[in-house]
Amino acid sequence: MTRRDIIKKWTAYLIALALVSVVNYYVLGPLPISLPLLLPILAVAGGTLEGASFGAVYGGLCGAVMSSLGYLGPGCIISLSAVGWGAGLATQYILRRDVWGHLICSLIAILAWELWTVGVRLLSHTAPLEVLLRVAAPELLWTLALTLPVYWAGRFCCIHYGRIYHE
Repeated sequence: MTRRDIIKKWTAYLIALALVSVVNYYVLGPLPISLPLLLPILAVAGGTLEGASFGAVYGGLCGAVMSSLGYLGPGCIISLSAVGWGAGLATQYILRRDVWGHLICSLIAILAWELWTVGVRLLSHTAPLEVLLRVAAPELLWTLALTLPVYWAGRFCCIHYGRIYHE
């Protein structure tokens, strides 16, 4: 790919990141539902569609946006970078690089994310387990319900602007 193609690709992915962030925090945020975690799903989409190195950088950008919106601080950048990198490696060596690979990686990433947040709060005695599960279960379900639209946003960028990672 030429430098111009790469710039177009990154611009498309950054626009997708901005749109998913606006929908996640400013459209779905005020609704009386549990806030879904769409940016980790977008990091998974970057990794599954473009490969591990792209997924790591794009996941870091997703984490930076999520961190700037007040979620988990700088640890979010590292964790989403690892999520994008892991999804890229999984689809490069184990899973197919399609919607099924994305769904499997998304399910694993979101389950790990929810288990981690519930576990940390449980160990710090923030709340009892039933209260934590009452928050985590709807968040998990809303995130999984919106996994395909987030994948389609990433797939649009991948299809219309060419894949950086070559198989």
